[in-house]
Amino acid sequence: MKNHPIHPNYFSTSQAAKMLGLSVGTIQRMVENGVFKAFVTQGGHRRILSSSLNQYCKQKGFPGLQSSSDAPWVCVLHDSQHLPPALEKMNHWEHVRVITHPLDLMGIHQAVGVFFIDARIPWLHTTPLHLQDNLMQNAHIVVYNSAHLPANSPLHLARKINLFEGDISTDLVYGYMLGSSQASGTDAPRPVHQ
Repeated sequence: MKNHPIHPNYFSTSQAAKMLGLSVGTIQRMVENGVFKAFVTQGGHRRILSSSLNQYCKQKGFPGLQSSSDAPWVCVLHDSQHLPPALEKMNHWEHVRVITHPLDLMGIHQAVGVFFIDARIPWLHTTPLHLQDNLMQNAHIVVYNSAHLPANSPLHLARKINLFEGDISTDLVYGYMLGSSQASGTDAPRPVHQ
């Protein structure tokens, strides 16, 4: 792992297993036995809190959590009423964060290169997004399902916005990651599959 201390608020069991050099089954048993603080997603997948994983690493004398790359993150804000299978896959990718609740935006402390935003999100058009904040001001914004974007949406005020008529897909997100890595001359982060 590299030396830049950017990490998400939680990890999948496969990500934790890879970081610690253990099997996924061992990590799952550790969650069940209370070694790690974790929660279960609506889809039944365990998510280990990064603070718990960091604490475990300190107790065992492992180096703390660090990201494998300085690459900017990709955030996908999606309507919680319409969850395609692509989101579950992307939720396991390194440097991708899937958000379905507005409060989860407050937990982002990483540099974000792009926000993929579902125009069907009900709270999106009535809640100020603080587009002036560095988090969103410096990021590209791709609004997908753009036919649902109201004319008075605050998203129209964004500096770097692209509209996409289709729904989110792994190809769309990975294509962006690949294109941005080529533009910066770095290797594209590879999707981590569970």
